[in-house]
Amino acid sequence: MESNHVKIGTVVSKHGFKGSIKVNLLSIKFKRIPDIDFIFIDIDNCFIPFKVDNLSFSNDKCVILKLQEINSDNEASEVISKSVYLDKKYSKSIDKEDFLYDEFLNFLVYKDSKKIGKIVNVISSLPQPVFEILINDKKFMVPIHNDFIEKIDRENQCIFLVIPDGLLEII
Repeated sequence: MESNHVKIGTVVSKHGFKGSIKVNLLSIKFKRIPDIDFIFIDIDNCFIPFKVDNLSFSNDKCVILKLQEINSDNEASEVISKSVYLDKKYSKSIDKEDFLYDEFLNFLVYKDSKKIGKIVNVISSLPQPVFEILINDKKFMVPIHNDFIEKIDRENQCIFLVIPDGLLEII
């Protein structure tokens, strides 16, 4: 789904009984979400806007949202497992050290200073999010983890990874 939106996470559960929801964030070193008035939830392939009444961090990877349009336990249940998006204009105001996973799409991948492939997909629905990297017409999955990321060059759309020996040989 091509749009002016960037995926920031997925609704994973309800929080309390008054309609608050818990969102797992798709990020690396994501310290904050910019001041936002609206988020969008993908419901049946449509971006539905929701006014943000309150936002607080549960931990480094989760945020609790109270949305104006969701006021009950039942209404919150309807958005569990749905993807959450921001307008792309907000992604520009995120700190330089913070990254949303989707930003890495189409980045060139380097290992030991040699170009080895390109990120063609980011799979965030697994317990450990992974980069899907196309290398010589084969796709490989590499876990997204700070220990595997050596350097990120946003300007040139390159990422330098430390990939454990043998990982790329697994088929």
